[in-house]
Amino acid sequence: METVPLGIIAAPNLPANIAEDLKNEVADLLSYTIDDRVEWKVESLIDPLIGVAENTNEILDKVVNIKKEYGWNYAICLTDLPLYSGKHLVVADASIENSVAQISIPVFGFMPMRSRIKKAFIQLMGELYYRYSPKDPFTTDVVHMKPFLKEYKNKKFPKPKTLSLSLTERVEVADNEQVDVRYMIKSRIIGRMRVLAGMTFANRPWTALFSFNKLITLSFATGTYISIFPTPWQLSIAYSPGRFIAVMILAILGTVIWVIFSHELWEKPTEKGKKRWRDLYNWTTFTTLGVIIISNYIMLFIIFLAAIAVFVPPSLFEAWTGLDEEPTPEYYFALVWLITSLGTLAGAIGTGIEDEGKIRDITYSYRQKQRYYEIEKEEEEGKDQKAESS
Repeated sequence: METVPLGIIAAPNLPANIAEDLKNEVADLLSYTIDDRVEWKVESLIDPLIGVAENTNEILDKVVNIKKEYGWNYAICLTDLPLYSGKHLVVADASIENSVAQISIPVFGFMPMRSRIKKAFIQLMGELYYRYSPKDPFTTDVVHMKPFLKEYKNKKFPKPKTLSLSLTERVEVADNEQVDVRYMIKSRIIGRMRVLAGMTFANRPWTALFSFNKLITLSFATGTYISIFPTPWQLSIAYSPGRFIAVMILAILGTVIWVIFSHELWEKPTEKGKKRWRDLYNWTTFTTLGVIIISNYIMLFIIFLAAIAVFVPPSLFEAWTGLDEEPTPEYYFALVWLITSLGTLAGAIGTGIEDEGKIRDITYSYRQKQRYYEIEKEEEEGKDQKAESS
């Protein structure tokens, strides 16, 4: 049986994790959906440039060079950068002539991102393996990619569903040196929403959840302190639901904005930076921090709710608020809601003394600069080695 080597080249962080999963899973899927007469040998490689280059041709040139270096028949790269074709976001590109392709991870959104990427991977391998001609009719159903695909005999896999790239459009590209086939998001609005969700997910905000320990500590201390005064108790029974929501939004937004500007996370216009990338990075930073602050808010709310439920008897609540009736759970809920919001707003000051490195690590633009630095360092080391050898 002939062996077909296939390489998966990924940018660091999330793309590398997805590449490792694909490496362990796609060999059987390729045999099942593409061709079972060959043995698929799948390898993976991490390359920083794949996560830095914002130009499609530059990425594919790098992929072609790596494919030749490792002796692969095919190579598909995974980048965590959004790619554009005009004003439309690109899902994937394929160079039929060079047997290489690329997939932009952020446009797959949040969930179920990995299963979508796996389907796209199989789709692109079909493009590369069967080498479609622009004159041939095309369907996005992988099952119809080859007329003599075997029957569904392998019980390990269910009958494949249509592996279409939803909300995408396949186009033949004639005016590009590298790209022959391109998949793009049809709707610009949906594309932007999905790419923002995907970039936020790629930032992995859950890993930074406990990096804001000073925020949690100061927020809890502040909330505990103000709860010993009667004013918050009285306000909690006087406020309407609309006021509670307004105070909560003010606390969360205020904290996010304070973190961004206190640590200079908002990328400013530069001569080199393109506006579309800068806007994406900035809004991704905003949504990532929003997820973290909201998660901390919920955590703080649960802590206060448990504390007040244990230490505040109904008689004390009546005495501090002047209620003429026994307080219901709704009254406790309102008090905790107000204390959590006020504590979060005051605790935003604590983010100013957080470890700046940890906070900046969650932003896209910072990681890009780090990758550029790594590449420049490797190039300088390579030049020094050549100089020494000569």
